[in-house]
Amino acid sequence: MNQIFYEIFKFFMGFLLALVILAGGSVAAALYFVTKLTALPPKPTFANDAPTQVVTSDPKAKPPAKQPQAASNQPSASPTSTPTPLPPGAYRARVSWPEGLVLRDKPTYESSTIGGIAYNENVLILEVTSSKEWERVRVESTKEEGWVRGGNTERIGN
Repeated sequence: MNQIFYEIFKFFMGFLLALVILAGGSVAAALYFVTKLTALPPKPTFANDAPTQVVTSDPKAKPPAKQPQAASNQPSASPTSTPTPLPPGAYRARVSWPEGLVLRDKPTYESSTIGGIAYNENVLILEVTSSKEWERVRVESTKEEGWVRGGNTERIGN
């Protein structure tokens, strides 16, 4: 009689052990796939992406010391900025693309990148291709010239 109970006990324990192993393996496989499916993909890079240039000021650099001016009774003339005349056909514009623009040396996607223009930065549109796909610009702050994709600027002023 003991032999029969022992055989039944072995059967149930084997069955229970098989269920535990099957459940544990299923949980492990589910966790593996969940972690693989919830991982963020790598950030895509595109041909017209340019590394952003971070302009940092040197904390060790000291501003130039101001020379004390000799006291004079003559009122100093206030400097007036005269706007430089625009080349014929050129107009002022502002970058309207939120990510900024890539400045290229030729009006093609395959041309090399020579810089970038930040969002809301003022530029001079010097030339537009006949297809209006590319615009030759001059960045007002850096005087850098190059080509950008058309339609990403807004005309400002006259």
